[in-house]
Amino acid sequence: MKPHVLIVDDSLTIRMDLRSLLTTGAGFVVTACETKALAQKVLRTKTFSLAILDVLLPDGDGLDVLREIRSTPDLMHIPVILLSTEVEVRHRIQGLSTGADEYIGKPYDGSYLVLRATELVSQHRTGVRAPGGGPSSVSGKKILVVDDSPTYRASLGHFLRQDGCDVIPAQSGEEALSLLAVERVDCVIMDLLMPGMGGLEAARRIKQSSALCHIPVVVLTGHDDAGTREEGARIGVDDFVLKTPELAMLRKRLRTLFRPRSSPGVDGGAPPRRAGSNPDEAPPSSRAGAITKSMMPLEGSLFDQVVAASGLSSVIGPSTIVRACRRAGIEPRSMSPEDLYRALPAIHETLRMFLNEEDSERGIAAIGVLARGAASATG
Repeated sequence: MKPHVLIVDDSLTIRMDLRSLLTTGAGFVVTACETKALAQKVLRTKTFSLAILDVLLPDGDGLDVLREIRSTPDLMHIPVILLSTEVEVRHRIQGLSTGADEYIGKPYDGSYLVLRATELVSQHRTGVRAPGGGPSSVSGKKILVVDDSPTYRASLGHFLRQDGCDVIPAQSGEEALSLLAVERVDCVIMDLLMPGMGGLEAARRIKQSSALCHIPVVVLTGHDDAGTREEGARIGVDDFVLKTPELAMLRKRLRTLFRPRSSPGVDGGAPPRRAGSNPDEAPPSSRAGAITKSMMPLEGSLFDQVVAASGLSSVIGPSTIVRACRRAGIEPRSMSPEDLYRALPAIHETLRMFLNEEDSERGIAAIGVLARGAASATG
């Protein structure tokens, strides 16, 4: 029986294009809907092997359809691809935390979309996370892939999924840091040269963060440059791999990196935590709820003022400050001026990860003024 795919998108052009791609390119049967209401009705009457959902719909949000799928026992097993022109990090975070299997931005690469659809349907049918090959030390690892080239990013993602990895793509160092603020990963693979924040600068900010420094960072470089390797070693980069179309060397390095170890405190072959990491960080299941709550508006609170003064964008500011406060043992929504004083070092460290030195110093100074001003007002 041919796999049945549900497409939910308000654009007739896109529905027709996806129908053509999936029926002729992959042999799927397609049901296409233009509204959330129609999609919800169809989900109750037909059985699907995959759903492709637009985030923005005329009568609501594709994320609402995703939540219904994930909360309904008869539907929760369906793989879901989110498809949208909204490529901001906040939409990807919401989708991933709600349970999407993939997020593809518009305009999409038709061949890549068909490839991912085929992979997800195959995994669903066989009950495994990736096609082919036996289990290895990288199987089941969540890897953040950072590269400004969509083609190379897609190729590397496909390659890693063949080894059983769960891949999160990012197109810049800035986007990678935003995702790391709310998404737990086992490894970061990033290109050395990217517009804006390069690979070494992003690696430096990761390794300077007590919450992230345990994450292995592999940098892809087009040239084996001794100076770059020396700088990477000072930063704490775990490995450099030549960036070529042939990815066998990368596979070998990753398997070495994740080889099971017998050292005390290492669980199931995961890399040991380095000094300064946070052993009390909440597990992913509880963090997903925290992410959603942290995005709620907090009118008139000290927390709102801290976020506004931090210099972080409105997309990542609330969730990032929440994490910083909780690392300091502070509940951000009810913190007092004294609590804010105690959280200042953790907030400062977080700002340095996302902002340059001048902006992070400006932000922490403004937050310090808030703490003193609030203390005076309550005193």
